[in-house]
Amino acid sequence: MKRKLIGKEDFWNVHPAFKGVFGNLLIKMISSIGGINKVNAVYDGSKHEPTGLGFTIDLLDRQAIIREVENIETLDELQGQPFITVSNHPYGHIDGIMAISVVAAKRLDYKMMVNWMLNHVDIMSEHFIGVNPYNKDTKMATLHSSVSGIKQCLEHLHDGHPLGLFPAGSVSFPHWNRKPEDREWQPTVLKLIKKAKVPVIPMYISGNNSKFYQFLGLINWRIRMFRLLHEVTNKRGKTVHIRFGKPISVEEQSKFNDIEAFGKFLKETTYALKCKGD
Repeated sequence: MKRKLIGKEDFWNVHPAFKGVFGNLLIKMISSIGGINKVNAVYDGSKHEPTGLGFTIDLLDRQAIIREVENIETLDELQGQPFITVSNHPYGHIDGIMAISVVAAKRLDYKMMVNWMLNHVDIMSEHFIGVNPYNKDTKMATLHSSVSGIKQCLEHLHDGHPLGLFPAGSVSFPHWNRKPEDREWQPTVLKLIKKAKVPVIPMYISGNNSKFYQFLGLINWRIRMFRLLHEVTNKRGKTVHIRFGKPISVEEQSKFNDIEAFGKFLKETTYALKCKGD
């Protein structure tokens, strides 16, 4: 395990300016303002767990996040079979951890396609297929990372295992006239689902990040992203509802030849699990 989830070495790999006396001061300032110290503390509290599943449960319990799971019996219908869960993305980090804590408790072979942030959590690597959209080297390397991740996802499903996806590919964002919601679900992920030809289970996760985070998002998405790590530690005592819908068969999926219409259908089916007050 890592000494720290995000340490000096990670900064050094980003830019040489983080080395030396001035670099150390810069790291300390960014770690404090950007919420990295908080995330490192959360990691330290649960890194003693020997498994990824144990880590997720311990972390959520330590944060006193109450999980109310509904209709999880749906997973039993596909016992021993590959399937895909599709979820909204209200938090950008805790939602992925919660999804693994719930689904992997039923299917230990469950993996999620995640971005660089969650993929940083080494203890959970057994449940991750990482995709890095922010590769520092070249656009070609970034493309290679995405293609490699998609290939791993398809191989995982082909071998009979379940896979979790956040088709929006980014955190739900606010609108001036309504609550935060996912952007349109992304064609690359939808094409992966189509190609996989396995049942799809909608999984709705209630809630959203703080009002301050949402306000920053209305100003600029970059400012909002800088605040994201702070959102890991402000969910204490929060109750989150995780609802599973009925499996969507391959036959039903085949009715959609248009990717945009298919994405709209999956997204609306997932959000239909939302209850009043969520």
